[in-house]
Formats: sequence, structure tokens, C-alpha cells
Amino acid sequence: MLLSINCELEAQPVRQIKPATELISGRAPGGMGVSVVWNPGMKRYYAAVSGNGERWLFMYDEKGKALKSPYLLPFDPGSLWLEGAGKILKSYASGMEGLYVIHLREGLPAYAENVFYALHNPVAIGNGAWAGRKKEMWYYHDKAIFRYKIRHAHHRPPLHLDIDDFDNELNSMGVVYTGIRNAEIGLYDRGQHRILLYNSRSGRCTKILQILDDNGPKPLCGDFAYTNGIFWLYSRETGNWHGYR
Repeated sequence: MLLSINCELEAQPVRQIKPATELISGRAPGGMGVSVVWNPGMKRYYAAVSGNGERWLFMYDEKGKALKSPYLLPFDPGSLWLEGAGKILKSYASGMEGLYVIHLREGLPAYAENVFYALHNPVAIGNGAWAGRKKEMWYYHDKAIFRYKIRHAHHRPPLHLDIDDFDNELNSMGVVYTGIRNAEIGLYDRGQHRILLYNSRSGRCTKILQILDDNGPKPLCGDFAYTNGIFWLYSRETGNWHGYR
């Protein structure tokens, strides 16, 4: 059963966010920006790119400068998150390959292994979000949030978001989990160049973040992430992530 919630955006508080930082890859791969992860212990970012023959893991220092050469992944990465006290990255592959663990040595990827084979993705492609507090994978598809427990064949009832009553052009197949109380779900509205935050229990839109950067990327599909208190949009033309806070 879908939970239908009315979201009256004009009644929600609006906050402006500005360019804060940028992850500069030095190259322009043709794939989709999948995810960005902050490692507080090593003071570095990890960012994954997938699709169009690209499946790279990039590493950056805290100022956004690329470190080492990108790591070629043996799978098409989907969501990406950090575990094991910063010693491993996990990724739910965008296809049917399931869950991967990327082992890190001194903060750099050493090798990756498939630890669970299954598909819990309503669209088979597209990047989801790891809801760490819930231990679930979340995907946005067709105006709903689909929530899956890793290693389980069943899923929780999807949360339907009523977004028909305002003019927008939502990013398809892109969602972030913020961990912010009452604003856990984040969607990017390309039409208005803003981020809509929703309560993960009620499904109601609670905040609007207006992006003050007319020259930044405005992705239509994927290319959207959140980590270290920063919202990220990916430019497929430059291969760089633009961070807003």
C-alpha cells in the first residue's frame, strides 16, 4: 500500500545554500555521478561514477584536490557508504550484482569483493541512498521512496510523495539520505534548481533549499549526493562535483 501525502511547498520554510567546495577530477568521464562519501578519519572524499562504460572510484583531499589515480571498480557502483571505522566502503551495485565491499588500506582502495548477490532496486539502474540509521537502501522512483533491507527479499511499503500540485522537474532516479531530523529525504528539483527535504515518517515536505548558483550543474538523472553536511551536484561535462551548503 502506498502512503499518499500532500506536500504544500509554498508553506515550507526556504533557505538559501551557496557553493561551498568542489571535487575536481581533472578528467571528464561520460558516466553518471553516483555518490560522494566523506571519511572523517582520513580527511578525504570518495566519489563513484557509473555508466557509459565508466565505473570509477575517485579520491579527493578535504580541499577537493584529486588524490592518486582513480580506482577501476569491478562492478557498476550504485550507492556508496563507509563502514568498519573507515576501513571499508560498501556499494550496492546499480545492476543485479548486489552488495560489494571495497577494502581500504591507508584510506586507498585495495580490492573489492561481492558479498551478497541480489537485486533490490525498482528501476535496476540509478543511484539509491544508504539510510544508515535504518540500515536500509532507499530509492526514488515514480514519485515514491522504495525502502529495502539488505540481505532480505522483502521490502517495507513504499512511501508515496504527492508532487503533482506544484510545477517542477524532479531529478529522476536520484535521492539522498541526510540523517537530518524531520528532513531525512532529499530530492533535487531541476526545474527550480532547489532541493526538497521530506520527513521520512510522515512523507511531508519540511524544508526547501534554494541553490544560489545559476552556472552550476542542473542534473536531470542521478548526479546528486549528500555527505559531510554538503549537497553535491555532478557535472558530466567536467567530471567535477559541486558542493553546496
